[in-house]
Amino acid sequence: MGKKLLCVSAIAVGGLLAAANAMIDIELRRKAAPHGQRLCAERQGETWLKNARYVTHRNRENMRLRAWFIPQAGSRYVIICHGYKCCAQSMLDRAKSFYDMGFNVLLPDARAHGGSDGRMIGMGWPERRDIVEWIYEILHRDKNAQIVLFGESMGAATVMMTAGEVLPKQVKLVIEDCGYTSVWEIFKISMRPLYHTPPYPVLPIASLLARLRAGYSFRRASALEQVRQCRIPILFIHGEKDALVPASMALRLYGAARCAKQLLIIPEAGHAESAEKDPELYWNTIRTFIDQYLDG
Repeated sequence: MGKKLLCVSAIAVGGLLAAANAMIDIELRRKAAPHGQRLCAERQGETWLKNARYVTHRNRENMRLRAWFIPQAGSRYVIICHGYKCCAQSMLDRAKSFYDMGFNVLLPDARAHGGSDGRMIGMGWPERRDIVEWIYEILHRDKNAQIVLFGESMGAATVMMTAGEVLPKQVKLVIEDCGYTSVWEIFKISMRPLYHTPPYPVLPIASLLARLRAGYSFRRASALEQVRQCRIPILFIHGEKDALVPASMALRLYGAARCAKQLLIIPEAGHAESAEKDPELYWNTIRTFIDQYLDG
């Protein structure tokens, strides 16, 4: 009886490990080789992109990180962070709006996305250190830079996680659109619809495996905790009807922030749809928020 129970237990544990490992492979492991050194064909003729160039930065882990840089006159800069399994070029429409406001635009490909190196997606946590390094790349170019961090979805989590770090004074504010509170919580609410299984006991095992394979645990990767440490202004934006990252997360993030802050909930907007649902309200709110904290 004892041997049978032990055998059954071993099979159960093995099954849980296999399921958790499969989750890591599906959700975090990169599937495609680095790419993205040319602008997509439909954007190549746009005048504002005529001086765009694809730049490279080697981070502290010796990863080659790539980004599109679209320069113009002036010392306003925005770093725009894309969403999960997207790439820098997916944010060109957002970039154009910032460019029209007079910003130099940096569009990084996150690690394990686009043209950047990396085998594992960090969901914003290791990427926060990459963004800090991109900030210093800008300051090396222009010590008088006024820098805004903007992100959408995973990119929003990235800029919030970055905001909790010690940042140079030239970083003036953060704008996040539909970011999640933590990697743990976004996977927790996603497991039933994606895998038709409850989060326990697979999620804790997957978090442990992520720590071993990707260098971080799901609980540690918390935008909520980083926002509590933030000392620069944050504009929180979220779609009321977001079915992927619920608007309740925006409310919790806003409540946790101890810095200057503003919350904008766009009625009827789904995930990453706020700018399209009500572009006038969306961009007017962003412009007004920026004008409060940036010179010129």
